[in-house]
This record gives sequence, structure tokens and C-alpha cells, in this order.
Amino acid sequence: MTNDKTLPLILLPGLAADANIFVPQKIAFPQLIVPPWPTPVSNETLDAYARRIAEDLRVHGPCVVGGASFGGMLALHVAQHLDARAVLLIGSIASPDELPLYGRMARPLKTLVGLLPIRMLQWLAAPLATTFFRRIAPFSWGLVQQFRGSDPAVFKWSLARILDWRHKPEFDCPVFHIHGDRDWTLPIRYTQPDTVVIGGGHVISLTHPSEVNAFIRDVIDQINKTRAT
Repeated sequence: MTNDKTLPLILLPGLAADANIFVPQKIAFPQLIVPPWPTPVSNETLDAYARRIAEDLRVHGPCVVGGASFGGMLALHVAQHLDARAVLLIGSIASPDELPLYGRMARPLKTLVGLLPIRMLQWLAAPLATTFFRRIAPFSWGLVQQFRGSDPAVFKWSLARILDWRHKPEFDCPVFHIHGDRDWTLPIRYTQPDTVVIGGGHVISLTHPSEVNAFIRDVIDQINKTRAT
């Protein structure tokens, strides 16, 4: 029997989304912690932001830290400042080199991110958040849900940090990666996941919770076995 309570599980949502994208994981792992997004300081670096998040999380001691999409990228930096036993990437990437071509080509446009009318775009996306749209386009529905639940200030800051992400942080713990083979946001061909979700899009924590939960449980099992030896 898996002892899922041996270590706190800390997961960071994608691009300014909230804890709702991890509802299936919260049911399966009662020890799950999804910290809120602190309001970023103007032009705050990814490392400085990760350090602020880690300050509130150190109280939990040894942990497993991870995230979905941008949350996974941020988790790599947060892991530097925690007693992390593993990093979980859920539909994310492990380094700036794995950004898709469109992301790398958009880097010169970073200065325009502040002009994006996020509130208006969230309002226009409302028709795509319906149950009907979820039935016909579950992958897109997941992205819409994530976008509509985001804080505009955090969304703009996060997008800017993706565009200027240049270095992969260094830490001692292993990285485990699960990815959908139909992820068009961060296409699988640019990265090398350990586990592939067949038919999975970008928000697999919602659309394929069984696969994601099994992946998390397997990682926890591996860590428990290592600690027991």
C-alpha cells in the first residue's frame, strides 16, 4: 500500500491559474499544497519570485515540488531553495532549450506583453468555458478555464518570464516528467518526458487525472523506497 502522506506534495498551477486545475490531485493526495500566486514586483526575476515562494514553503520541510506548464518551469527554480526530494513536471518543460519555436521567436515581443488587454480577453473567452464546449473540445476547454481564472498582473508577468527564460537552474534531486502527446501549447517533440499520456493535451491534470495521479503516486513510491534503504 502506498503511503502518500510521507512527504508534502507542492504543485504550482500553470500561467497564473489557480488551484482548480489540481482538483483531481487534491482528492487523491490529501497532503497536496497549492500555494497562491504572490503579486509580482515590477520586473521581478524568475529566481527572485521563486525565492519568495520558497520562503513560505520551507516550513513543510522535505517535500516533492512540481507544477503544470509555467508552474513546472517555476518549480525548477523553487526547488533550489527547498529540501526537494523530486521535481514533477506536468505538461511542462525542463529547460529554456525546450521552448517551442514560436516561443523562442516571440522573445523580442516581450516589451509588448504589458499592453495585452487580459480582462477583455477573459470576458470574450466566456462562451468557451461552457459544459457544451468541454464535451466537444476538452483540451481547449482546459486552457480556457486556466486563462479565465488567472490574475491579469500575474499572467502578464508570467508570460514575460517565459519569454526571457534563459537558464536552467541546478539542484540535486531528480526530475520526473509527464506530458500529453497532443499538447499543442508545449509540443512533446521539443521535450523528453518520462511518461507520455496518449491523447493528452496541455491541461492533463484535469483531462487525464487517472494518468497524472498514477504518475505522482509512482514517484512518491520511488522516493519512499529510496528513503527506506
